[in-house]
Amino acid sequence: MNKIVASVICMCCFIVAACTTVPELKLREQVIDTRLNGTWLVSTAELGGRSLVVPPAFELKISGTQYHAGFSSDAARPGDRGRIVLFGDELAGQAARVDVVGEDGPNEGKRFPAIYRFGGNPHGHELEMCYDLSEKERPTEFVSREQTMLLRVIYTKK
Repeated sequence: MNKIVASVICMCCFIVAACTTVPELKLREQVIDTRLNGTWLVSTAELGGRSLVVPPAFELKISGTQYHAGFSSDAARPGDRGRIVLFGDELAGQAARVDVVGEDGPNEGKRFPAIYRFGGNPHGHELEMCYDLSEKERPTEFVSREQTMLLRVIYTKK
């Protein structure tokens, strides 16, 4: 009987010790894809399955996790600023996931789920992105279908 009681007490001590030990929490570092850094110009764009004309002066500038989209030469139109949240968990052959979070300008307070991939050459001088401007669901492919708010853009690096 004493062996059983001793075993139960040891088991209880082990459980209490396990429950009171708090594992060290590691914060996930912000994922940064340095290939995104730079100034990008729109080559082609489609919204809802239709071609979208974007003025040639429109630029997308990315530095780390910050972005600015707009006309750099036009102070009257300050553009859109915010941050990009990269997930960094893409699998081979699948698009990288990103959220575009507007912090200042016309998209302030909005969060657009998107996907992106590089093309053109090994140096990634072409960037293809597909955004859901309805903020509902992340696109699963690089296609802008009719009657959707899917924006597909192909950028070239300036």
